[in-house]
Amino acid sequence: MKAFEFFEHTADIGVRAFGRTLEELFVNAARALYEIQGRFDLADRRMIKIELSADSADELLVRWLSELLYRFSTEGVCFTHFRLQFIEPNKLTAQMEGGVVDFSHSEVSEEVKAVTYHQLSVQQTADGWTATVIFDV
Repeated sequence: MKAFEFFEHTADIGVRAFGRTLEELFVNAARALYEIQGRFDLADRRMIKIELSADSADELLVRWLSELLYRFSTEGVCFTHFRLQFIEPNKLTAQMEGGVVDFSHSEVSEEVKAVTYHQLSVQQTADGWTATVIFDV
């Protein structure tokens, strides 16, 4: 199963992410977010733990990706390893490991400004899970 694929969207970038589990789906969506932004060398390794909750899986995906985008934009941190656990269907605990981006040795592609709700969906399928999300660039 492929992790994700990009699709064209007017002035934005669309992603379809896939996973055998909901945890794998969220990790693959995170990897797609980082791939849009570039390839990064990391320094100052760190690990953090977060908890997020929402009213639906769709909204939880937006909160998850928005949290990663916020930490990238404000702290310059990119995460490469994830351990996710869904405590309840719409409550997520995540341990993430990564580091501060060394921009002098990285390839920056696009600046993602926001994760949108446009065409947003998270669905269980016969093969696992699929999500569609649009990133404002």
